[in-house]
Amino acid sequence: MMTSRALVSLLALVILTPASVRAQTLDQGAQREVVARLETALKQNYVFPDRIPAISAELDRRVQTGPIEARPFAESLSQGLVKASEDLHFSVAFDPDEVAADRRAKAGGESSTQARRDIERAANFGFRDARRLDGDLAYVRFDFFADPQYGQEAAVGAMRFAEGAKGLIFDLRYNNGGVLEMAQFLMSYLYPAGKDQLFFDYNYNEKGVQVARSQWNLAAVSGPRFADMPVVVLTGSTSFSSAEWMAFSLQRLGRATVIGEQTAGGAHPVTRAPIDDRFMLQVPFGQIRDPIKGQDFEGVGVTPDLIVPASDALLAAQKFLLQSRAEAGDADAKWALVPVEWAMTGQRPSPRDLDEAAGTYEGRALVRTSGGLAYHWRERFVLALDPIGKDLFAVQGTDDYRFRLVRANGAVVGLERVWKSGETAAYRRLN
Repeated sequence: MMTSRALVSLLALVILTPASVRAQTLDQGAQREVVARLETALKQNYVFPDRIPAISAELDRRVQTGPIEARPFAESLSQGLVKASEDLHFSVAFDPDEVAADRRAKAGGESSTQARRDIERAANFGFRDARRLDGDLAYVRFDFFADPQYGQEAAVGAMRFAEGAKGLIFDLRYNNGGVLEMAQFLMSYLYPAGKDQLFFDYNYNEKGVQVARSQWNLAAVSGPRFADMPVVVLTGSTSFSSAEWMAFSLQRLGRATVIGEQTAGGAHPVTRAPIDDRFMLQVPFGQIRDPIKGQDFEGVGVTPDLIVPASDALLAAQKFLLQSRAEAGDADAKWALVPVEWAMTGQRPSPRDLDEAAGTYEGRALVRTSGGLAYHWRERFVLALDPIGKDLFAVQGTDDYRFRLVRANGAVVGLERVWKSGETAAYRRLN
């Protein structure tokens, strides 16, 4: 879903609903009344009025001669709207409580209901993961765009992980959209405060009037900006709406490289309008255009600069950001690139390889575990090992050094510690 605090319609249809519609089972007459009110809401909100006759014809075909439960009827209407319009943003929901809550929120000047804000807060306003990856890369994953009026602190906290980084990855592979102002807020971190940068142009219906607006780089954000930092946006087939717009605009502006899969293709902003006291319509009510060519991606999706399966996109992004630095002589990038390239091969050491490595070495031991190998030192310190190459292991909990198995005639005869500086130390095998 893509909504916008600036784009949300204040329309609230106060309709006295007949008893037949209040019942959860709708006869043919009640179904026709819902469809009629749905068509009225479309005329008041839908961005493409010339398509309404075809949509109406499809909705009329959804009316059944016999009674039908309200929720399956709403699902059928949703399917009809999407089929006739080819716009995935359309939906109809049967939810009397939500309709009432939505009306109360709008009457109080709020952009969303308290229940929805509580759900978003419990989900950390969409931010699922923020951390530093090896090689001085920052990684931020969020799965929906919350209204920054409520979710700004979570966003600022996530962006703190980019401070001092040498590359930033936004993971939108599983992001289904939301409030476009959050995209504006996050994108503003990528431009200097003194630069006026257009992000989106859009128009929408408000009470029957066409309104034209734009979103620009914000003058102020909390914390430092990262105007010169390389940026990658990860996409997947379920990246939708505002997620697509963030990827599309940054790509068009040349500010980010998009890596992953073609996105879903939902470009239109939406609003929610009550049909009556029980049914809620989500309807596209505007159009957005990119800042360079004035285009969108409706029905097509965003094409990544580097097309890879979504499951491989994070590794591909790490390699993309690290490789150029490594080729320029950056020792940290070279060090971090090794496990990334190994992971991309999909190779794993065999159980036999791990069994051969287990044993006692000078002052230390490698012990076989159910998950692989563990490094034991002084009979009290234990650290798990992760394979990152042929006979090469990273040490969980530290990135300062790694261990390499030393072989002679195929047999493991020693262990070599390799520090990031390039220094090494050898430990002879004792058993």
